[in-house]
This record gives sequence, C-alpha cells and structure tokens, in this order.
Amino acid sequence: MYFTKIPMLLVTALFLAGCASQSSKAIGKLDSGSTAFSSEQCENARQNAWFHEEAQKNKLWAGPSVILLAGPIAVIPVLATNIGLSSADHIQANDITRQCGGQPLNQTELNQNIAIDAAVSVAVGGIAPTVTPKVTAP
Repeated sequence: MYFTKIPMLLVTALFLAGCASQSSKAIGKLDSGSTAFSSEQCENARQNAWFHEEAQKNKLWAGPSVILLAGPIAVIPVLATNIGLSSADHIQANDITRQCGGQPLNQTELNQNIAIDAAVSVAVGGIAPTVTPKVTAP
C-alpha cells in the first residue's frame, strides 16, 4: 500500500509544478501595446514578479518535503506559509494589473481568490502526511 502512495504523490507534484504564479498570469493578460504597459511603474511591477514565480515553484516541493521530514507537527506552519505566499502573490498580481492599465480586482474579488487558493493549499497539503511511512512495533 505504501508503494502506491509515493507514485501518486509524485504525479500530483508534477501536475502542480506546471502552475504559474498569479503575478505571471497577470502579466500574461496585459495588453503590451498600451501606453501604461511601457510606463516606468508597470516595468518595475513586472520586474518584481519573479519572486512570486520562484516562490510558487519552491513551495510545491519544499512544503511536502518539510512535512515528510518533520512529520505531522509541520503541517500547520507549512500551510500557513503557503497561504501567506499565495496572498502576497495575489496582491502583487492585482498591483501589476493596476500599474499596467488593466482592470484590477476589487477587495471582495481579491479576498475570494485568496480564499480559494487557501482551500487548495489545505487540500493539497493533506496529501503529504498520508505518505509518511508507518512505524511498526518490533
């Protein structure tokens, strides 16, 4: 049974590895021909988006690794960190959209998107503890 859980975790991790950060998605939706896109504020906002892309990539492998190494006690801190990083990414994406002439989300829509990401983080975070090896008494 244990040997079937590991491949399922790896497939899930590979599937999720293709997820782009919200900041990258926001940049992809912008009209590169607009005058706001070539402004200094927009350029600065776009150049700062790399942090969230790297954080997105790293949290997909780092969170489950910490949970596997530290055990179930690390679940809450890892999930809180993931939620915090996702929230910062959503806020940065909204700022990029606003600085570059796009239509930013209002506060209610932004909160809903952050809540959805938090729910996904909790759901995905529950995968790693299920694959920890069971210790049997001798």
